[in-house]
Amino acid sequence: MEKEEKQGIYTEQTIYDAAIEQSAELDCIVPDYCPEVFRTLSCSLSPRIVSYAVSSDGKLTFDGEIIARAVYANEEGGQMCCVTGRTTFSKTVNLGAFAEDVRFSACEDYCTCRAISPRRIDVRGAVSIGIKAFGCGKLSLPDIPEKLELKTEDISCAGKTLFSSKKLVIREEIDTGASGISFIIDSTAVPKITDLRIVADKAVLKGTICVDALYGVALPESSSSIAAEKMTADIPVSAILDISGITDEFSTIPSIFVLSCELIPRPDSGVMSCEITAECSVKAASETKISVASDAYSTAFETEITTGRIKLSSVPKPLSQSFQLKLSAKSDEEIASVWDARSEIKNAAVRNTGTELVLSGLLRCKIYGKNNSGTIFCIEKQEPFEQTVLTGISENCSVCFGVCVTEANFAIMPDNTVEVTSMCGITGDMREIISADALNSVKIIEDKPKHKDTEFAIRICYADEPKDCWEIAKEYNTTVSALLEENKPNEENKLEGMIVVPTV
Repeated sequence: MEKEEKQGIYTEQTIYDAAIEQSAELDCIVPDYCPEVFRTLSCSLSPRIVSYAVSSDGKLTFDGEIIARAVYANEEGGQMCCVTGRTTFSKTVNLGAFAEDVRFSACEDYCTCRAISPRRIDVRGAVSIGIKAFGCGKLSLPDIPEKLELKTEDISCAGKTLFSSKKLVIREEIDTGASGISFIIDSTAVPKITDLRIVADKAVLKGTICVDALYGVALPESSSSIAAEKMTADIPVSAILDISGITDEFSTIPSIFVLSCELIPRPDSGVMSCEITAECSVKAASETKISVASDAYSTAFETEITTGRIKLSSVPKPLSQSFQLKLSAKSDEEIASVWDARSEIKNAAVRNTGTELVLSGLLRCKIYGKNNSGTIFCIEKQEPFEQTVLTGISENCSVCFGVCVTEANFAIMPDNTVEVTSMCGITGDMREIISADALNSVKIIEDKPKHKDTEFAIRICYADEPKDCWEIAKEYNTTVSALLEENKPNEENKLEGMIVVPTV
C-alpha cells in the first residue's frame, strides 16, 4: 500500500458538464443591390467558439460569435436572397478545478425572424453552448500502519491519462466552378481522422474537414434570377503533438474539433475563401495494476477502520459508429425541384440500458427548392429520435461522445413528400467503471491489547461450507500466512472441513 501511495492512483474525472444559453438579437440589413424583402423563408443562428483559456484555478474564459442568416424571397417569389448579421459574446465559467481537456458543442436553441421593413430583418433567438471539461485526479489512500494484516485486491485499470492538444488555423481557396457566388445560405464543417501514428514521444495526426455549403448564384438569363447550388470540399489537416511518455502500447483516442468555419464568397468568381479554426488533440492511457486494501486488523491490538467505495476506469477504447435517420416533410404545392436538404442533430444524449447504448435527440431538417409555380420554398421540420448505436455493452460502461450529420440525401416522392436520409456518426471513447471497496482510515488502539490464550499452540475448527481464509484468520486472530502453512485451500483460496488454526 505504501508503494502505491507514492506512485499515485490516477483517474480521469469529468470536472464540468453543463450547457450555457446565450441569447441573440440581431438586425440583418439588406444591401441596396439585393431585392426587397417580401416573404422570409428561413432563419438560423450559427454559434462559434473563437478562443478559450483555462486558468490554474479552474476559471474557463471563452469568446464566441453568433452569425445570423435570414433567407427571403422577393415579391414575385422567384428570387431568393440571404442576408447576415453577427454578434460576439464572452463568458467565464468556474469549472471547479483545472482541466486539460475542454470540449464544446454549440448549436441553435431556437430562432425567429420578421421583416421590420423591406430592407431590414429582425432575427431573435438563443444558442446553447455545451461544455465538458476533463481532468486527471489522484485518489487519496490512507497511510497504513505497519504490522497489520491486510486484505488486498489487485485491480487492472487505466493509468495516468496523457493529453496534448494544438490549435490550428487553416486557410483554403475553394473553387466551385460557378460564374459567381452571391451569398452563402448554409454551411457545415465535419472533421474526419484518417491516420494516427506514435513516434518518439509524439503523436502525428492526419485528417480532413469536409466543408459542405449551399450557396446562391445568379443565373445568366436574368440579372434578377437566383438559383441555389451545393458544393463539398475536403480540407486536409495535420498536426504533430508532443506527448511525453506515449508509446504504441497506449490506447490512444484522437480527435479533431472544428471551433469555427468561415466562408467568404467572391461575387465576381466561383471561389470561396475558407478559414477554419480547429483543435487537434490526443488522449492516451495504458493499463496498470494497483493493490487496494479493503480490510485490516491487528493480531496484537484492537483496530478501528472505515471503508468506502472507490471508482476506477478501464483503459478507454475508441467509439466510432455510423447510423441512418430518416425524416419526411410534405410541400403544400407540387415540387418542381429540390436544391438541397440539410440536417443537424440537436440535444443529443446517450443512455446505457445495461446491454445497449441508445442515442436520443432531435433531428432537424431544412429543404430548399422551387415549386411548379416558380415560387421558392424552404420546408423546416424536426422530429425526436431514439437510435441504438451499440450493443453488447455492460451496465458499467461510460461514454464520452460527439455526434453529427456527415451527409444528407433526399428523394422526392409522388405525393410531393421529400424523404430525407441523414447519415450520422457518433465518435468518442468508452470505458468500464470499476468499483472496489477500499479503506478510508485505519487506527490501532494500543491501549486495548487483544487477549491471547497461551495454553495451546493450535486450535481446530470445522466449516461445513468453503470459507474464505481471510475471514477465518480474522475471526480467530491469526494470520493468513499461518493458516496456509497448516492447511491446503482450494483454487478460490477457501477452506472447509477440519481446519487447523495456529496461534500467533
